[in-house]
Amino acid sequence: MMNLFKKLFKSKSGSPQYDMNSLDGINQIQIPKYEQLQGMGDPSGNIEYILQKKATEHKRNGRMDLAIACLRKSNEIFPHSNFSWPKKDYLRLVEYLKLDRQFDAARIEEQKINKLFESMESDRKKEAQRINKEIYGNCDIVSTNETYFVCSECAKYIKRYFSISGKNKKYPKLPEYLLTPSPEHKYCAITLYPVLDNVSEPAWNYTGNFVKYCNRPFVDERTLEQRKLFDKEVAEKEELALDKEFYDLIFEKFPDIAPKSFGGYRRMKASNSENYQQLLKKAKECLGFDFYSQSKK
Repeated sequence: MMNLFKKLFKSKSGSPQYDMNSLDGINQIQIPKYEQLQGMGDPSGNIEYILQKKATEHKRNGRMDLAIACLRKSNEIFPHSNFSWPKKDYLRLVEYLKLDRQFDAARIEEQKINKLFESMESDRKKEAQRINKEIYGNCDIVSTNETYFVCSECAKYIKRYFSISGKNKKYPKLPEYLLTPSPEHKYCAITLYPVLDNVSEPAWNYTGNFVKYCNRPFVDERTLEQRKLFDKEVAEKEELALDKEFYDLIFEKFPDIAPKSFGGYRRMKASNSENYQQLLKKAKECLGFDFYSQSKK
């Protein structure tokens, strides 16, 4: 890592190229024009990657102003990178702003990031639709994938061909809700892709007559183990989100009783320690209600 810093801090003449130790230096970093990554791609030489590392270093040294500036700049560069950065990397800025008790700024940044990813997802879907239209034309037949990480409702529809319009009577009409994913199915991994009837081969195995297989009874065919695994993972994700909401609330409103980190809070909760019970009691007194009981209603 030190070698990477040296490369970025030194130009060919040996003079500083990037100054990541001052606000002016960080703010003056320009958005680079990257060449396309080869193979799997390694962004460790990218300036936004180094900015993320420097943010950690500045935080460790107590310079939250520099850490936040590094993350702001890396977020500015991310959309122009030759690497696809996940949302969690953008959200580091939000978490650092919260740590610095800049809660209003954190909310503003989180809204900006959410809007950016909504826009990126919308653009991705439009591009996929454009490509599919070029390849398949106005295709009415779609296939669902083979997956068992779905709820009991979505499980009824995996591994089938559907007619979007319902005009093709060989296959069942596609349920409307599968075209517009809703929050209650946010964890379900069911997907749709266009196919050419009598041309495309299904990407999943089936038995017997294909058309009859697509019209088999609409029941949940997952094993008990698969159902339990899905329910367990969803419950864990929901619990994590609820814990984060609670921790952010007490960290902002009642910092004197909040653990220093979210990780510390989760460890305290997992052990159900006496300190955790005291924390819940104090939080209830401060909030005027039991957060977890209220949230589960």
